[in-house]
Amino acid sequence: MFGSKESKIEKLIRKGKWEILSKKYLYGNKETRLMLAKECGNSNDPGVNSILTTLIRDQDPEVQLETVKSLAKTGRDHEVAQLQWLLSQVPEENKELREAVQHAIANSRGRR
Repeated sequence: MFGSKESKIEKLIRKGKWEILSKKYLYGNKETRLMLAKECGNSNDPGVNSILTTLIRDQDPEVQLETVKSLAKTGRDHEVAQLQWLLSQVPEENKELREAVQHAIANSRGRR
């Protein structure tokens, strides 16, 4: 029980413990979900994308934005459809999220 939540999440990501991450942190409070999305973006493991594609459907726009920023770094061709879905759901007024999604799509397209 020692150490910060952020370091625990980072360690679980590094070890590829996706099931534990999903059960313990994926449906936590907003702060936890933001932390999870951010830490996933710091990983080179493609397994983080399964966590991120769940977080992309989060109801909180801040969590969605952090998730999209992470997908811009880690996303592959497979995640483009999820990003396109999100783009179709984001209101025109939310320019920051729309631009982030477009950037993530451009970065993810063609990556395998």
